[in-house]
Amino acid sequence: MHDRDMPVIDQVLTRSRRARQPETLTDLMTMVGLTSGVANIVMQLSLPAVGHGVHESRVASGSPRRRPFKRLRTTTQHLVVSVVGNEADRAAFREEMRAVHAHVHSTESSPVGYSGNARDLQLWVAACLYRFYIDQYEFLYGPLERATLDVLTPAAAPLATGVNVPESAWPKDWQEFEDYWNAMLPSLSIAPEVRDDLKSLSDFMFLGEALGPPGWVLAKVFGPINHFLTRGNLPPQFRDLLGWEWSAAEQLWFDRLLRLLRVADVVNPDAIRIYARVLLLDLRLRLRVRGSILGAQKVLDAPLAEEGRTPAERRRNRR
Repeated sequence: MHDRDMPVIDQVLTRSRRARQPETLTDLMTMVGLTSGVANIVMQLSLPAVGHGVHESRVASGSPRRRPFKRLRTTTQHLVVSVVGNEADRAAFREEMRAVHAHVHSTESSPVGYSGNARDLQLWVAACLYRFYIDQYEFLYGPLERATLDVLTPAAAPLATGVNVPESAWPKDWQEFEDYWNAMLPSLSIAPEVRDDLKSLSDFMFLGEALGPPGWVLAKVFGPINHFLTRGNLPPQFRDLLGWEWSAAEQLWFDRLLRLLRVADVVNPDAIRIYARVLLLDLRLRLRVRGSILGAQKVLDAPLAEEGRTPAERRRNRR
């Protein structure tokens, strides 16, 4: 939507925010980021090796199917460490992530080969996380200028180095990022079992598996809202990969929601930053008191998706 197409109050709010040109990823944080987390996970898992790696994961201690609130915390803290943490914070998180990802690897029965620490896969995840910041800003305030994007792109390198991608592999400017992103799009696809996982995340049905009856209630009440927000935040090509529809009427309602978020963001621009600082403090306290950010790891003998099935049932499920 162009400025001239916006209501007057929206034009004023947009120009007020744009007057402060973003220089770091922190400057891109908006209220939209609270609604777009699952949409970004969809983007990450649309790379087949990443999607199957998550689907076949045996790490129960960090799974949303078992520890949903822990997974929310650790995922958000990875973003926070990358944006506002110091090098000591990043080094600690990086080493713990490396240890967890060492348990994520393909087997003979996996549809595709993968390794949780593979740099090409983690580079894609980091690129999606960069889009998480760019998209949440542009949804509210319109496209960023190329010069601004050229400054922000190298500043986003900690998103990649935080998951053990060398800084030299990260794009040096926006053109390099666009070239990488566009080159990756033809290789994206989502298998039915991964699609089911993503649907479960978007409508909160995974909470029933994790929390029992209270989780089913939460899914019933809040699931439809989150599914709507997830679809709204997704670029069209990713909705198409999932076979999710998006109507003009839904876009109208989504635009109305963005207007409310724009007001909230301009009126209280520091709310998200304060939340980020609280999460960073929590991370440092965990390191100081417990010596670990992620805690003890529990790794199962079989993927979480197949837990409780007999060996014969597992074989049938893979056919």
